[in-house]
Amino acid sequence: MVTIKQIAQELGVSVSTVSIVLGGKAAERRISEQTQKRIFDKAAEMGYQANMAARSLRGGSNQLVIAMMWAQDFRASMMIRFWDGLRHALMQQERNIRLVIYPYTNDHLNEVCALTSASDCHAAIICNPSYADLKFMEDTQLAIPVVLYNRQCPGYCSVNVDDARMGALAARALADSGCASAAVITGPSVFEGMEVRIQGFTLEAAHCGMACPAAIYCDNNVRGSYEAVRSRLAKEWKDALPQGIFCGSSMIAHGVIRAFWDAGIHPEDMPKLVAIGNGSEDVDRASVPSLSVVNLPMEKMAAECLALLLEIMSNNVTTPRSRMLETQYIARESCGPLT
Repeated sequence: MVTIKQIAQELGVSVSTVSIVLGGKAAERRISEQTQKRIFDKAAEMGYQANMAARSLRGGSNQLVIAMMWAQDFRASMMIRFWDGLRHALMQQERNIRLVIYPYTNDHLNEVCALTSASDCHAAIICNPSYADLKFMEDTQLAIPVVLYNRQCPGYCSVNVDDARMGALAARALADSGCASAAVITGPSVFEGMEVRIQGFTLEAAHCGMACPAAIYCDNNVRGSYEAVRSRLAKEWKDALPQGIFCGSSMIAHGVIRAFWDAGIHPEDMPKLVAIGNGSEDVDRASVPSLSVVNLPMEKMAAECLALLLEIMSNNVTTPRSRMLETQYIARESCGPLT
């Protein structure tokens, strides 16, 4: 890891000058803007990351502050599962760690000062960044160590799942339950993995001899999928329902179930249904019919994100790596189990 001393040697300035500038106190010490720019440019060039843990110890505190940065969009309802995973993982730690939730808006991650100034936290787990946010990260030398949840970006560590396999598991579950055709209902793609899941589903459906028409896109919430299904029940599905449906999220699936119910189509007559299980497991189990899912292991992923971040902060990880977690199909009433 690059040190302040190495930056000072490269520039021919004192260690204290570099420390003051990177610590955000250049103005009060009247260090010229030209010198500040040289130091920041050299730090970025050399890949410097602030060791805020050491800074805290020098200040008399041994507490690490880790931010959980979560995008403020439709996925806010999923945050509790990730938080639970982090909370349980923290209970196993002997270190003094304070976890804070740091909300941000998609496409505006560049406005989060904590990432570029190391002012609010020692490290961060960044959840649900958009394409623009990932481009910002790729082009910017961040001031603190970070780990990405369910995203990949050159130069950064991450914890992920095999999105293609998730889609394939859903297709196989529907095919094994006897479906000869299946519709896909999903929200707009906000990251590459959503489209990869559909591709995985489509390829496995073809392998199983199951027809799969073009995906139906709707708002990624209960209301969006409810309206999409009611519209098709009045037109394309008026005379014949698809035999199976793959939903891009638990929320979408619950909207689908309600739309069928309100149309007088009860569970025994509904298409077989499988969803990406990214919502509350209690709600999925309690729905009528209970929802079969390809489970997104958010709690385990959260724990892995924390473990990987602590390894980075302890200098045990020197090159970016991605950890891939297994997913599984959970059969419930809406679709039969895998054979």
